Amino acid sequence: MIEEDTYFTDKELEFVKNRICLRTRKIKEDYLELTYKPRTSDETEKYGKKEVNLKIDVKDYEDTKYMLKELGYIEYVSFKKNRKVYSKLIENFEYNIMIDSIQGVGNFIELEILANNEEEKERLHDELDRFVEKMECQNLKEKEKPYRDLVKEYQDNLNKKE
Repeated sequence: MIEEDTYFTDKELEFVKNRICLRTRKIKEDYLELTYKPRTSDETEKYGKKEVNLKIDVKDYEDTKYMLKELGYIEYVSFKKNRKVYSKLIENFEYNIMIDSIQGVGNFIELEILANNEEEKERLHDELDRFVEKMECQNLKEKEKPYRDLVKEYQDNLNKKE
């Protein structure tokens, strides 16, 4: 599927500095969500982050972006990503492998286990490490920045060359 992500930040770029995520994600003309992920550090981002996803009628896409801008947020970066998702339910937990391709930026693999609360998240911490080991991903380079920042750097570098 093709996901169209638009990230927003505050005027002081605190969202970017603190890895706060405010994003719209549109998939074709079928699906739209507004996502918020609170502040994180390098350590907490690897093992889980609270994520709030609000499903919105896709017809309200432009109005949603307008509302965010009126509330003082600025559009930071927008891009399309090709994503393949493989999922399996094991002991009531959803295991996901996402294979992402962002033109000009690169190809990425995300592994996740979805937890419903903080207690489950703590329990799944070691399980996520085992999942990564089973997939033999140890020799892959770990992504150090969120997609938002990788794409922004790529776009800024393109603009400098022009």
